[in-house]
Amino acid sequence: MSSDRTEHQSTEELQQARELSLEPARPPSTIPGYKLQQFVGSGAYGEVWSGTDLKTGRRVAVKFYTRRNRNDVELLAREVEKLVVLSADRYVVQLLDVGWEADPPFYVMEYIEHGSLEDRLKADSSLPVPEAVELFQEIATGMMHLHGKGILHCDLKPGNVLLDQDGKPRVADFGQSRLSTDETPALGTLFYMAPEQADMTAIPDASWDVYGLGALLYSMITGRPPYYTSDLSKQIETTDQISDRLTKYRETLLKAKTPTEHRQIAGVDRALADIIDRCIAADPKKRFSSIQSVLLALRQRELAQTRRPLMLLGVIAPLLLMGIVSLFSLSAFNQAISRTRDAVSARAEDSNFFAGQLAARSAAEQIDDYFRVVTILANDTQFVSLFGEVVSDPQLRRQRAELANPVKNSNTTTGLDPLRDRRTEFINNPLRQKLQAPLEQRLFDFTQQFPPAASWFVCDRWGNQIASVFKKPNKTLGNNYAYRTYFTGEHSDLSPDQFDSDLNQLDERPIIQEPHLSAVFRSQQTGQWKVAFSAPIVSDGKPLGIVAVTVDLGELVEFIGGRDQYAMLVDGREGDHTGIVLEHPVFKAYLETNESEFLSEELATTTVDLDAIDESSRFVDPIGRTEYGNRLKYGEESLVSIIYVTRAPRESGGNRSAEMPSQETNGRLPTGLVVLAVQNYGKVSSDVDELGSQLQRLAIMAGLALLLVGTTIAFFVNRMLKETREKLSRSFSPSRDTSPVLEMETVPDMRHQNQLRD
Repeated sequence: MSSDRTEHQSTEELQQARELSLEPARPPSTIPGYKLQQFVGSGAYGEVWSGTDLKTGRRVAVKFYTRRNRNDVELLAREVEKLVVLSADRYVVQLLDVGWEADPPFYVMEYIEHGSLEDRLKADSSLPVPEAVELFQEIATGMMHLHGKGILHCDLKPGNVLLDQDGKPRVADFGQSRLSTDETPALGTLFYMAPEQADMTAIPDASWDVYGLGALLYSMITGRPPYYTSDLSKQIETTDQISDRLTKYRETLLKAKTPTEHRQIAGVDRALADIIDRCIAADPKKRFSSIQSVLLALRQRELAQTRRPLMLLGVIAPLLLMGIVSLFSLSAFNQAISRTRDAVSARAEDSNFFAGQLAARSAAEQIDDYFRVVTILANDTQFVSLFGEVVSDPQLRRQRAELANPVKNSNTTTGLDPLRDRRTEFINNPLRQKLQAPLEQRLFDFTQQFPPAASWFVCDRWGNQIASVFKKPNKTLGNNYAYRTYFTGEHSDLSPDQFDSDLNQLDERPIIQEPHLSAVFRSQQTGQWKVAFSAPIVSDGKPLGIVAVTVDLGELVEFIGGRDQYAMLVDGREGDHTGIVLEHPVFKAYLETNESEFLSEELATTTVDLDAIDESSRFVDPIGRTEYGNRLKYGEESLVSIIYVTRAPRESGGNRSAEMPSQETNGRLPTGLVVLAVQNYGKVSSDVDELGSQLQRLAIMAGLALLLVGTTIAFFVNRMLKETREKLSRSFSPSRDTSPVLEMETVPDMRHQNQLRD
């Protein structure tokens, strides 16, 4: 067949192959220990001769690499490498000897006397379906052995399958084979090669051999490979450039419909046709993923064929029994489905609660880290000493007093800054700038060792931010934040207009007395919620100010899941933001998929009524009611578990090494943050609902079957009796006179067969 050629030859190589095809009169060289006797065949690589091992008398075949270029040794090494790995495998032609240093190089393999599958197909055109399937299964088993040892053949075709004396196939010619770890492209033979293989940059894949197997079976049954037409073959072979030939082949197969000729062959049942279709599918995604899958499909087909007669006789009694039992089991069925749904829901709730606990524990550990590091800095003697030096400086004291009015500071957002010059002077003060270095180092160290922080800053006793460092540029130095919760320790921010810069009242401003978790506030850069962890800076029993670290909420809750199961963080504390959703998978999706880096107002202001949540009833995520959340289908009924996030008490300093109880009691302090673990109820109950629907349909079918069972039994019994009567009639009918010529068997002319083979 013209198409049966490994597609790796240039125009010059094709001409060389044509010259080599003329049978030579003598072998390329002699080999000590072997007597070469007869030319077997040739190709682009060189020649194959049969001979005899003079030591053992064993028939052998010798493959010479006669192209006489630097690729010969490489091709020989590649093929020998695979044959060595496959030594003693009965499905592969065995390697016996190698002539690395010979000229030309060669290797010796066992001689397979009955020729190739290609020779058989040339002689018989096609094979009977049972024989073809048996050979196919043997070859597939051999290929499974190859893949199990990490070898991909990449060039399966009839010419590379030899038949031994028992008619069993042996896989040969590993010139194009690759190890499973090898990413070097390998071109096979046109019409036996998967379309994606016809690419000079393609990485070898096991599905290539699956396609080759399917093409082999298709050829054995129909007499030609799939997708083959004489017109297409001519178009490809008349194309000069190999890249153009490959492109034409690949594009044609991808556009072509799946061949159907094999379905017209007598003896090809639907299951076998489907196996062939899945092997030769042009789209690799529709193809069998492995040789094991092909063998499994064959086994399933065999079992189905074996059981078919038994099913014919055994289906009636089960149908009758099913119909009778279904009448009594309908009530039990409904009860079982109900109990199963309840049990599945209970297990899902337990699993969801456990997942939520893990998420809450992860958040608690991070919170402990934040409290620990901010407390460490607030108690650092060197830092406290430097901070005390800054706040006691007379010049800075006067500047800080002028900046201590939050209302005047708030005017900076309008672009009118009445304290601009004073603030600039304050920022440029060399003594104040000494505080920047410790904070910058803290931000760097923190980023390397702990969960991400947005900023570090310190405020004096009056609420002025006197040093700060942010991951992103920010203009907050010199502003007064005496009204913020991280400074006051209150549930909500105070009104800025109640503060003034009266020196007699500055030291009376409320200030935190212990580490504090602030109320949430929105980031001006992303629109997401932030929180601050602050700790008082104390010297001689008097508060000098605070040190704080801010965190962008969004990564606090770690939860591996998807739309059907996820976790969200909600603020459960009293104040202005009770019930606000702080973290949600939709937030991250929105920021990743939208051009704007700012979270939408609708998403950022969504709240959850925690008091209204009943864990025994279904929960609807309020984010699903937003435009973007609804688009992502987050508004379906779900199971919900509420887990409260806690933190280590002050004595442990938030040290993660302290024992972490599973609940907020037993010495841990509530943070007011709440994790909601959410799981789609529809996905939980879908399997039970589907089972119920299937059983209901089965019950309806059983009822209908009861009406037809009598007719069905009568039909099959009558048919079987009729066939029995016909067989008995033929067996006992008198034989007719027949001509001896009709009883003779045709014996093939072996000389003619040898001529064809030659």
